[in-house]
Amino acid sequence: MIFLKKLLPSLALCIFPVLSIAQPIDLMTAYKRALQHDADIHAAYNQLLSSKEASPQALAGLLPSINASALSNDVRQESESSFSGTGKSTDQFRDEGFAVSLRQPLFNWANYTRYKQANKQVSRAEVEYEIAQQALILRLTERYLNSLQAEVALNLANDDVNAFTRQLEQAQARFEVGLIAITDVHNAQARYDLSIATQIAAQDDLYSAQESLREIIQTDELVLAHLASSFPLSAPEPNDINRWEEFAALQNLSLEVAKYDVNIAKKEIELQRAGHYPTVDLVASHQYAETGGGSFGTGFRNESDSIGVELNVPLFAGGRTSSLTRQAAFNHQQSLDILQSLQRTTLRKTRDAFRGVTTNLKRIHALEQAIVSNKSSLDANEVGLEVGTRTIVDVLDAQSNLSRAKLELSIAKKDYILNILNLKNNAGTLSEADLGIVNNWLAH
Repeated sequence: MIFLKKLLPSLALCIFPVLSIAQPIDLMTAYKRALQHDADIHAAYNQLLSSKEASPQALAGLLPSINASALSNDVRQESESSFSGTGKSTDQFRDEGFAVSLRQPLFNWANYTRYKQANKQVSRAEVEYEIAQQALILRLTERYLNSLQAEVALNLANDDVNAFTRQLEQAQARFEVGLIAITDVHNAQARYDLSIATQIAAQDDLYSAQESLREIIQTDELVLAHLASSFPLSAPEPNDINRWEEFAALQNLSLEVAKYDVNIAKKEIELQRAGHYPTVDLVASHQYAETGGGSFGTGFRNESDSIGVELNVPLFAGGRTSSLTRQAAFNHQQSLDILQSLQRTTLRKTRDAFRGVTTNLKRIHALEQAIVSNKSSLDANEVGLEVGTRTIVDVLDAQSNLSRAKLELSIAKKDYILNILNLKNNAGTLSEADLGIVNNWLAH
């Protein structure tokens, strides 16, 4: 026993440092893991790299192309002539040669337009990657907060089960001594049964929310840092919905992509129309050929150089070029319609997010007061039940109202944070720094 008393402090010193290493995962830690493991952001990055290759591919149509070819043939030739009187003859010889050609476009409007279009496609891809980055911030934060929300809901469900278990036991005891009717026992039993069902659903919701977060950050240990009991609550800055609408109209990244789509579609019209235009190329070549024999039994060698300008004029292609031009025009009009629809959607989402911030700000204050009021109501009803001025139904209702107020407060805080981030996302200004601000609101 004395040995164990001496050993326990030593074991505690060994164990506690190990336990202290397991720190809760905060939002920034989760974000760093998401950057490493999230498949969607990796796919977006590879899509960006792929799209950037459009520019050098289009540039190749404006640069010279050089081709070379060579041949070497063993020839066996049989000939017969009635004039020479020699009868049949067989010759064997080798043909050899090579050619080098160069073509430099001097005027090719289609290739020039394609190059300008490719540059816009690359710029569009860069904006799309920024959208993917912002989407990751929103997706991660939402799943992180959903996990915290699910934990709160489960804790409240556990509290209700404990409270209703206690009330059921008290109701049964009071009924046995004749202080209450059997209906009060049934009411307590009904609330208890419902709380068990709610607890089971809350546990499943927590598992689902955690799996959703684990999908992004790929970790088995999922102990999260919770929101602080209080954190700075403020209206959007600037607190003017018209200013946020202006920000969204000018900076929203999805709108920027749609504008690139309009410009790319416009270039496509120009590109297809260029099928009617002539092309001019500078063409140069060097050819060498040598043969060791021929029809007259003698070999020869030939070498030539040429340089010149080649003009190609498309005259008629069965109406294909005109049809492609009309199709491009329709696609351009479609891109304009999509842009207009997206502008309206962005305006609506910006207004919704702004109102969401201000509304949840008011709800948080109201629900905080509601919790205080409902706690006082529960205490008063429990005292009233003891002295006989309140029924057990009043106590059960007060307990349910308190739990509901706490749950609603948790939801309001989550919605407040998400609406702040969505507002900045619609304005095109959401960044990792905003994630850091939310991370500071966690209890570290």
